[in-house]
Amino acid sequence: MKVTKDRQEIKKIINLNNIKELNFIKTKNNEIIFGSTTPLIQVEKFILKYYPDFNNILRRYGSVQIRNVGTIGGNIATASPIGDTLPLLLSLNAKIIIQTKKGNKQILLNNFFIKYRKTKLKKGEFIKSIIIPIYKNHNFKAYKISKRFDDDISSVCASFNFKIKDQKIQDVTIAYGGMAEIPKRAKNCENFLKNSKFSEDIFEKAKDLLKRDFNPISDMRASKQYRLEVAKNLLIKFFIETKTKKLFRVYQ
Repeated sequence: MKVTKDRQEIKKIINLNNIKELNFIKTKNNEIIFGSTTPLIQVEKFILKYYPDFNNILRRYGSVQIRNVGTIGGNIATASPIGDTLPLLLSLNAKIIIQTKKGNKQILLNNFFIKYRKTKLKKGEFIKSIIIPIYKNHNFKAYKISKRFDDDISSVCASFNFKIKDQKIQDVTIAYGGMAEIPKRAKNCENFLKNSKFSEDIFEKAKDLLKRDFNPISDMRASKQYRLEVAKNLLIKFFIETKTKKLFRVYQ
């Protein structure tokens, strides 16, 4: 971005991709741990077993060549509001390990983004690994809306992680990309849905709370109103697909 948009000349670049200790995948204590330089193509293949929708989103990320080079840590550190993995990781309550001069520190990804392309990373720090909880009894779904189906930037990306028991929502995390200057959770919507009945009436009311959570901009990819309507429709899409256990098309 600094080179292509700001036309700056970068005199020194440190490439972490050749550090083998940062390229790994493992599971421990019901968590998936990715090293920050793990290529997205490897994340895509491994995550399928646990979160098929995460796999589906990654398969639409750029091209195979890009996913062979691009890393999960890079997608996070770039802090783009339309980074495809970010709303998914937010809804899964992912954590990151940051390597500092004094050692490691762990923070929730939800607390990592400050403002547009600004994070809590300080000079001399880098993302060491990403930790994703394995939710065995949750309903997880993710959706990407873009002008082209493949190899295109999101207009809106949405991710939903619900724990539902006896038709009651026991836990919920909802996150969107493309709806704010940072990838962001829909806290007002979450608070309304938690401990509510899993019903169409509740979701119809909840979708209107997205206007409190987000104030998107209009740009070349979508208008503000389009983004808000799509965000609402994706919430309803999640409800219908979870309720019926069938795929349901949302027209753009």
